[in-house]
Amino acid sequence: MKPSPFRRFVFALFVLAVLYPRPLRAQTAAPPPPLGGDARLEQIPEHAGLRRDVWEGFLAAPRSRVLSLAPRVLRNEYGEWRLSVAAGKDAFYLIIAPRKGGDFPVYGQGAWIVKRAAADGRFLQAKIFLRSDPGCFLRIYPDGDRSTMDVAVYGGAINKGVPLPVPFERVLRASIAEIVAWSRDSVEWSLFSPRSGLYDDSRRLVAALRERLPSLAYAEDGALDTEGRPIYIATGAPQTGKPGLNCSGFVKWIADGIRGPRPAANGLWLDPRAMAARHEELRGSSFSQAFERVLDPYFGLDWTRNLAKALMDARIPSRSHAIGEADVKISAFSLYNTNIDPVNGGSPHEAYPPYETNVGYQARGLPALLYVLALREPGTLYFASQNTLDKAGFRRHYHVAAILPYFEESGEFRVAVFESAAETSIGAFIARGPLDFVHLVRVRIDAPFNPPDFPPR
Repeated sequence: MKPSPFRRFVFALFVLAVLYPRPLRAQTAAPPPPLGGDARLEQIPEHAGLRRDVWEGFLAAPRSRVLSLAPRVLRNEYGEWRLSVAAGKDAFYLIIAPRKGGDFPVYGQGAWIVKRAAADGRFLQAKIFLRSDPGCFLRIYPDGDRSTMDVAVYGGAINKGVPLPVPFERVLRASIAEIVAWSRDSVEWSLFSPRSGLYDDSRRLVAALRERLPSLAYAEDGALDTEGRPIYIATGAPQTGKPGLNCSGFVKWIADGIRGPRPAANGLWLDPRAMAARHEELRGSSFSQAFERVLDPYFGLDWTRNLAKALMDARIPSRSHAIGEADVKISAFSLYNTNIDPVNGGSPHEAYPPYETNVGYQARGLPALLYVLALREPGTLYFASQNTLDKAGFRRHYHVAAILPYFEESGEFRVAVFESAAETSIGAFIARGPLDFVHLVRVRIDAPFNPPDFPPR
């Protein structure tokens, strides 16, 4: 994404003069994998009757008795459920987990984990998994003669402190349908009922990209021009040596495949020069704009916005679309948690910064944000521009990628990440800078994928 050899040289001097190398960030352990075969919210496997049956002998039994219980399996009309106990330092956990395949995962859809204090056995909270994924659950607390509920997806608290009009012990005997009814006006419950058919185009695009990746290669500053020839973005000169695409050229190749060589454009692909156009009027001051002309630190932001605008103009040619019209600006949550333990993870939360114009979202919250976006905007691809604030206090957009959240036919939530002519992962993308920011623009993918053929290497 570096615009010219001269600018690269100036930028290198700038880095040496005022910046320190960014330290490597510690990476947390990967969460347990999601499982398939989930039902829609209104059809979640239920065990309210079993909980009522085992109230005295299990859920509300004295601590000494509970900790001596061996695991057992009970059955109802929804299948088999394993009752077990896990002891911690300050609490113990009563687990009711469904059979999925040959096991009883504690985060299987419909599982409940009731937490009680080790000191006196009082109820502390209940954790309820709405999908077979350790990141998607309800957490309900006692609150006087009522209860309070949090709703979490992938570390993001999309609802916090939702009041429930019943005592906690009533919640422990309730069905999920009752909990939904008590909070229908406060919670976006549709987020837990994905319709897999709405992601057919997304799955087809992922498959098409994976099929074509072996024909591509990486090259610094590389892209294809309007006639599909490999050039350098900075100068427009033909590439020398083996042709390839850098991160910017690669997402343009994806955009070309979605747009196609439109007849209105005389059968040409997108012009890299037009995609590199700066939009200084949307940001900064006279000082920063002068700085931009030397270093072009917003290249990734402008590039992704220009791609999104070009695709909108091609899709709806009756009007010209504004730069920034495709920006993602929602604020899905304001609290975030990094604890991925299925039994006791998810509390307490930290403040999560809201969307910031020209900056986007903190990278570590992307899984939660992308989950919400996938449910609200099925069939959408996102071009991402990673950016950070350097030691001199100047914003730098240093990398771009294509991110596609979707659901498999079997119900698992997936995030496909494609960058620099390769497929990586959302974990690798975030690990590059968990506290850096990511600006997103949306692209509809309801057209066949027809990219330019890449020149033979």
